[in-house]
Amino acid sequence: MPWPSHLKLEPNVPFDPLDIGKIERAIGVRLPAQFLAFLEETKGGGYVEDLLAECAEPTPFGKSNIVEVGGLKGIIRLLDSDITPRNMICIGHGQTTCISVAGIDHGCVYALDTEMRYFWTKETLEKYPKLDPSIKNFFRMRENDELPERPWGYENCYLIAESFDKYLNKLHPA
Repeated sequence: MPWPSHLKLEPNVPFDPLDIGKIERAIGVRLPAQFLAFLEETKGGGYVEDLLAECAEPTPFGKSNIVEVGGLKGIIRLLDSDITPRNMICIGHGQTTCISVAGIDHGCVYALDTEMRYFWTKETLEKYPKLDPSIKNFFRMRENDELPERPWGYENCYLIAESFDKYLNKLHPA
């Protein structure tokens, strides 16, 4: 799938195709085919002009804000993250974005809540009286035990799309 040109991707570092091999050797599996094709087509990904993606489920942060997609050096740097589930790698920044590289959700793209907002207390929430209504609704649902059940290990992951191509199609200017 060609990179949507209206999203204005700007390369962030010189592309070294050997970095793809470094990542795959480090994680022990091949990257999902759609993400790999994107990296090859865009010469490693890059920065974008403030994009948003709606998650497929309620989140404690609203829409996912994206400022970088790909960025091989950043992917390599974050391979040992202790926040990212072991079957995922970080592929984007703004709201940290991950892609599953193994398991039944292989290729799915998630927004990662690195601040662990799910666990915010009522006292913390009171410090932010102007939160977006979708965020307020998330915490209301949490308090009433109405949130969808989350798989173990995915407590801070929120599904954006079931494939990388679908993720690209969900991105839109802020």
